[in-house]
Amino acid sequence: MTFNKLPFKSSNGWDIQLMRGNPDCGTFYKWIYDELAKVTINWPPKITSLTTGRQGNLGEFLSYKVAIVNGLYGKRKGYTVALMGALTPLQDGAPTGLDTTILHLDPSGDTSKDCLYIMEVKTTGAVNLTYATALIGDYKKLLGKTTVAGSLGQRFNWLLGYLKEIHEFSDEEIERVGNLFMPEAKDCKGIRLIPTLVHDRNVGDKAAVNALDHVAGEIEKQGWGKQTIEPWSIAISNLTKCLMHLSNNVSTMP
Repeated sequence: MTFNKLPFKSSNGWDIQLMRGNPDCGTFYKWIYDELAKVTINWPPKITSLTTGRQGNLGEFLSYKVAIVNGLYGKRKGYTVALMGALTPLQDGAPTGLDTTILHLDPSGDTSKDCLYIMEVKTTGAVNLTYATALIGDYKKLLGKTTVAGSLGQRFNWLLGYLKEIHEFSDEEIERVGNLFMPEAKDCKGIRLIPTLVHDRNVGDKAAVNALDHVAGEIEKQGWGKQTIEPWSIAISNLTKCLMHLSNNVSTMP
């Protein structure tokens, strides 16, 4: 495997997953490039600077590919994916909506194992990780009233329509998905939140753990159960330059 998943227990008891290149960042980068090349026929014009939108889209693409390696994938295993920016990694504009939604319906019919994974991603090449706090707001939006477009209730409406029209889910499957939704965060036992920070490895693992420790604590204060939150840190050295190299069809990291 081109990266390791290293669980780290924060000072406040959060299990924060550190995704790091194995054996090095160069190997991790080459894997990311190969995955991007598989889905890119026409590369965009070369860039000399990275827009926020493209940076975010590339971060979502990378995070989704990491999620696949972590087992959150496979129709036969009961996984169905809904993506936003990960589908347009080389565009400057960032689509609205939940970054990555991964639904798992247990193939054997055990509804207690059904789960909806909600991954929100923030990508930053800064020397500090203050941008990680934006993840707090992403999950807070889900707690809005059903009249609010970004609320969990409205997201579920969209997801149900998406699964029915695009993936041709049966009425029974749609009902199982709907049963995962509860109006109160504390009651959402079948939902897992994966707040994900894609960042420069040069800031250090300790800084990443501290940043995500704070994020997880603030999300818990919103009413989500502690067992539903699993923060991810995905890091590679010289991230901004790496994302520019990826965008410019360069197969080796800077």
